[in-house]
Amino acid sequence: MTLAHDFRRVAELLRPERTRYAIGLGSLVVINAADVIAPLFLAVAVDLVAAALTSATPDTPILFGLVGLDAARFSVVDALAGYLVLHLAANVCRYPMLMNVVVPSHRLGQGIRNALTGQFLRLSQSYYDRARSGDLMSLATNDVHASRMMLGPGILVGADAVMIVTFVTGVLLTLSWKLTLITMVPLPMIAIVTNRLSHAEYDRFEDVQEDLAGLTERARESFAGLRILQAYAREDFDRARFGRFSAEHLAKNLRLARVRALFIPTLDLMFGSATALVVIFGGAQVVRGEIGIGTFVAFLFLVSYLSGPMIGFGWAVSLMQRGRASLRRIDEMLAVRAEIVDAPNAIDAVGPGALSVRDLTFAYAGPPTGDDAPTTAPTATPRTVLHDVSFDLAPGASLGVIGPVGAGKSTLTRLLARLYDPPEGTVFLDGVDIRVLSLDSLRRAVVVAPQDTFLFSDTVARNVTLAAHPDDQAHLFTRQACLHAEVDELPQGYGTMLGERGVNLSGGQRQRLAIARALAADPRVLVLDDCLSAVDARTEERILANLREMLHGRSGILISHRVIAVQQCDEIIVLDKGRIVERGTHDELLAASGYYARTAAEQAGGGAS
Repeated sequence: MTLAHDFRRVAELLRPERTRYAIGLGSLVVINAADVIAPLFLAVAVDLVAAALTSATPDTPILFGLVGLDAARFSVVDALAGYLVLHLAANVCRYPMLMNVVVPSHRLGQGIRNALTGQFLRLSQSYYDRARSGDLMSLATNDVHASRMMLGPGILVGADAVMIVTFVTGVLLTLSWKLTLITMVPLPMIAIVTNRLSHAEYDRFEDVQEDLAGLTERARESFAGLRILQAYAREDFDRARFGRFSAEHLAKNLRLARVRALFIPTLDLMFGSATALVVIFGGAQVVRGEIGIGTFVAFLFLVSYLSGPMIGFGWAVSLMQRGRASLRRIDEMLAVRAEIVDAPNAIDAVGPGALSVRDLTFAYAGPPTGDDAPTTAPTATPRTVLHDVSFDLAPGASLGVIGPVGAGKSTLTRLLARLYDPPEGTVFLDGVDIRVLSLDSLRRAVVVAPQDTFLFSDTVARNVTLAAHPDDQAHLFTRQACLHAEVDELPQGYGTMLGERGVNLSGGQRQRLAIARALAADPRVLVLDDCLSAVDARTEERILANLREMLHGRSGILISHRVIAVQQCDEIIVLDKGRIVERGTHDELLAASGYYARTAAEQAGGGAS
């Protein structure tokens, strides 16, 4: 991005807070004006003391003369009082300055973070099949922080440096234009050094942020797989691997630190040179009587004022360059178009929950995930996972789906809820193409309890209801999922906090909680995607006995590897390599002596239990 584009983008971000920023920067003008004029009163005080000792007439600063003030009419006390009043005014204005720049910058940072969160929620499942969690985490934390620092301290300190240099230079010219020109000799070098170092910092900070995203992903993966690493005694392997990532990140940070380390010493050296020039040439002018002692003292004070803001300017440039790099990464994320969105004429899903699938053929744009992923290494060629799948599910009816791993069962469930987009005219809910239905109403009508259960670090009750019902109603749904008694035995019952991803529950308990959560959503079509795979046989029998109650008033689709889980369904389809190879009731499929019958026989004999 060009610098002009970045300025326009920053202006766009500041627009909602422009009034607050105007007040804050206006306060900064008052502060800097007071800080710059105050040394003139000090100069008058010094000249009054010198005049009293030599019986000379004190010099009147040009700025004083412009407003009709005469130094001869001041007393030392008056001059010192003016000096102190201006300092008091400057410090009083610092509060509104900070409150109207720094505080709004936090709101802007929150707005950027909320925009990112909204974008994360809009993007479809296919995007997250390709994205890395570490990249997203780094965007929402480190990049948002760098952008916020640019919008707050970066703007404030940068504006302060520009104002103070402008004001000080103007006042210095009124005191002695010759000495001012001598003082400005180091400024071109400062501009050259700042320009080169700022460009170097922009490039290196961008490298650091991108590498940090990779390091964050590496750390997240290590934490998530910690139990596997410990179980296989591979701690040393992961420690060495993480050490390599960390060493690369350290090297890039050191490259950035070298650039940053040059900023302040270089600027300090330049302004030290300016101060030395003032002492040498200004002292000579005092000796020759060209300027008074008070003017010389004021000159030294004002030049010293340049040092802090210009060092701050180096920091502001650093914040700006880091913020620009981070804002570019954020804008790239915000520019990603969601692949699945509401149609322009989207309507809400209404009706009893009749589901129809017509000649559904589907291929992933990239390598699929989950049970339907290929067992070989993924290639760039899309892999078709469903071929000409058709079935009807009447309101209140149940459909069983069975088949080997990789048959396309999980893909089918994702398409029904439009987590992936099915081809137009292939999936209908109550006679309406689901691509025409609003996503919110569709996903309230068709709820999928996935085989890979995710639980939040929250209470059991909130994990069940997801805030859709009062917490005290969670037991209504856990009873149907045969989980109520076990939840009651937890230390705080339904108020028990679950660990990360529900680590303090067994696999079977997590799956039953997922079933209870799906029931709490009260869908018209309930899809259970192999949600009984981790449940023991006795509990499975109890859940299946409750199946009619679970499906009362709604349609149901049960996906499983086990015949016992689907045998009560009104109709059963067998998927193999993405095609329906058998269809019928339990008894009809047993009589057909196909895959279903063989699987039933094997499982009845314990071969696949």
